[in-house]
Order: sequence, then structure tokens, then C-alpha cells
Amino acid sequence: GGGFLFVCTGYNAPTVIAIRPKGAAGDVTETHVAWKVTKGAPHNPSPLLVDDSLYLVTDKGVATCLEAATGVQRWEKRLGGDFSASPLFAEGRIYLQSEGGEGIVLKAGPNYEELARNPLNERTLASYAVADGALFIRSEGHLARIQEK
Repeated sequence: GGGFLFVCTGYNAPTVIAIRPKGAAGDVTETHVAWKVTKGAPHNPSPLLVDDSLYLVTDKGVATCLEAATGVQRWEKRLGGDFSASPLFAEGRIYLQSEGGEGIVLKAGPNYEELARNPLNERTLASYAVADGALFIRSEGHLARIQEK
């Protein structure tokens, strides 16, 4: 991602940190940290880098898109629901899964564009998986495979 390594610190004080790893050794806090963001930093879901955008979703359902090189916010949107699953990128789309079982599909890009909402109506904590051209979704009681015909 533009020569950066993106790290989420997780619990207590969630922060997203962009690190320039080239030539880094030892404590690089003062020398190799490009930027830090606390607003919109998730506890559980991992960040997602697509092209020059870094996508975040908080545990409380706020999605954010940052410019990866600078940490500048491009957009922020309250999705509703709680999130544990990490976002997934496939075929130009970003897939998000709420704990309540609602799948949200966004168009990847610097502007917020929601393409679909798909309710599973079952608790879902796991992240999506992609294999053999199909999207796999594991809920509390089921495993679903979704694929274009």
C-alpha cells in the first residue's frame, strides 16, 4: 500500500497507524510513523486496503474511507448494527457483514456508494471468504455459498 504498513492497535485505545517500514529497526515511533488516526479505528475488524484507499469499519458500525498515503478522511457513514467481521474486497466491491446478519455491499472508491443490503436474519460474526469464484458466509447455524450463474 504505497510502501506503508498499516497497523491497528485494537482494544483500550484503538488507533490505525501507517508505518514506513523501509529501513526501520528498533523503536520506530518517532522516525517511521507517517500518520495515526483514532477516529473510526476498529477494535475487531481488520482494515482493508484497496488501491489508494484504506477502509475501516468500527465494532459499532461506522465505516470510514481514508486516503492511504495521508490518513485524510474521504468519507464516513453509519451503517447500523455491530461488526466483528473484517471487510472483504472482490470484483470492485467491498463486502461488510454485521453481527446481526446483514450483508452490505459498497462500490470501492473514494466516494461512498452503497450497492446492496442483504439480510441473512441470523447472527454472523465470521468474515466472508472467497474461493473458486464464490462468496462464502458462515453464520451461527449455516454455511452459505453465493455465486453468479
